Amino acid sequence: MRQISKGPHGDQRAPDWYNAAMIARHPKSVRRRMMTMLYEHYCTDPLHTLASEDMLAEGPFEKADLWNAFYLHDRGLIELMIGYNPPFFTGARITADGIDLCENRFEFNLRFPAMPGETEEIHAEVPVLMERLVEEADLCALDGEARRSLLRDVQYLRDELARPADRWRREVIEALLAWMEGYFDGPHELPSLDGIKQTLGNLGGRGRHL
Repeated sequence: MRQISKGPHGDQRAPDWYNAAMIARHPKSVRRRMMTMLYEHYCTDPLHTLASEDMLAEGPFEKADLWNAFYLHDRGLIELMIGYNPPFFTGARITADGIDLCENRFEFNLRFPAMPGETEEIHAEVPVLMERLVEEADLCALDGEARRSLLRDVQYLRDELARPADRWRREVIEALLAWMEGYFDGPHELPSLDGIKQTLGNLGGRGRHL
């Protein structure tokens, strides 16, 4: 008889979370699995850390998924010990805020749905592009107040796109994208900005393009 284990909220699941053929690759689903894995390891041994190789071995993750751990680290939900071979890391451990989130089932499911809704699936590439935009803004040639303002706007957009897709505010996203383009007199240094605009396209199916 196949053994079924319990997730952090008491829901039944197979030992590898899902049948391998049904695993969602959306970034929010990947983050959910990472958080669940680290929560369960913390409950077993609070001092234990997982290296990226451990995550890949326990899975189901791929190397291309590991950037999500850095996102969770930036959000204060996990701690990372970072080596010299990105996107690999030498240790990961859930934080107190991460534990609180895992134990708040409503909020956890809202932020990291197991199976993203239709809107999230349509815009599945947006979280990846957003993380690239963060890197591009950090490396761009702007300086002084213009640089600080751009980085604030990028973080504001990142926070907005971290919300469930059905709660994205079209007018906020449109304004932020326009402001970011306005920092550059000619062609800008943020190729992912154009990618986000193109991927979002008709935002939320409301008949209005970005």
